[in-house]
Amino acid sequence: MKKLIITIIIVVIVLLGIYKVTSKPGSSASSANVDNPDLILYWGQGCPHCENVKKFITKNNIDQKIKISQKEVYYNKANQKELTDVVTKYCPSLNSGQGIGVPVMFDPKANTCSSGDEPIITYITQKTGQNNK
Repeated sequence: MKKLIITIIIVVIVLLGIYKVTSKPGSSASSANVDNPDLILYWGQGCPHCENVKKFITKNNIDQKIKISQKEVYYNKANQKELTDVVTKYCPSLNSGQGIGVPVMFDPKANTCSSGDEPIITYITQKTGQNNK
């Protein structure tokens, strides 16, 4: 009986751990990495400017035209570090000393960054020849 109770407790703990890991904000498929992306969008969960960019990408099927890796940075420490490293190396002017604001779009082929929803949408529009809808 004692072994059964211990087994049940262990199973419950494991299931709770799995639930906690898989239910983190920013762990959805929309933040999945893309191999060899044309653009990397660093965004934050709950950021309205980030949502504007993501809606533009979805509405205009931009991800069907170019590869975009979307990386959530508010809850994902690895993505936060990556964003800091990219900004430090390629676009240090985006670091105000009080942190790096999102959204940030990085073009790994041109080694350039854009920051803010409108500049990013304009950059995507120019890169894809898409109308700015």
